[in-house]
Amino acid sequence: MIAGLLREDRLAVWDRLVRGEHVPSEDVSGFILRLSHDAPPEEKASCVLLLASLRIANEGRRAMRRNLRAALRYWFSHSGSNDRPVKLNPRDLQDAGLERLVGLYLSWPEAMKSVRGNPEDYTALKRVEKQLRAQCAVEWQEQFGSGAPAELSARR
Repeated sequence: MIAGLLREDRLAVWDRLVRGEHVPSEDVSGFILRLSHDAPPEEKASCVLLLASLRIANEGRRAMRRNLRAALRYWFSHSGSNDRPVKLNPRDLQDAGLERLVGLYLSWPEAMKSVRGNPEDYTALKRVEKQLRAQCAVEWQEQFGSGAPAELSARR
């Protein structure tokens, strides 16, 4: 039951982040963290990743926030069954949420175009990943008082 509530709440927040909406960390962190303390390790990791993303979305520089949004679109588009239309204009996805992105299997340049970023900036994805890993380590330490699992904090 807790896992189901956590997944639903996380998906709602991910959807808002993918759309580029402002989501105050305080509105999310208390509820999610209260539930996640007794959750299995993978649920804890998912919650920490969300909190790290929220922190970057709320406190990062404008370019990092845009790159995070592109990365989220890229990653979420690679979930679900491939449901890509023959003709896809990434700029038409500017306000898209999860329901439109899942299954599109966007390329990195397409994800960047969908947020009006530079489609040639392939290093942006690596910068986002590095920032997320660092922030996940901080969030895990703050919430659980121990070092984050390797999959959250360090490249394998």
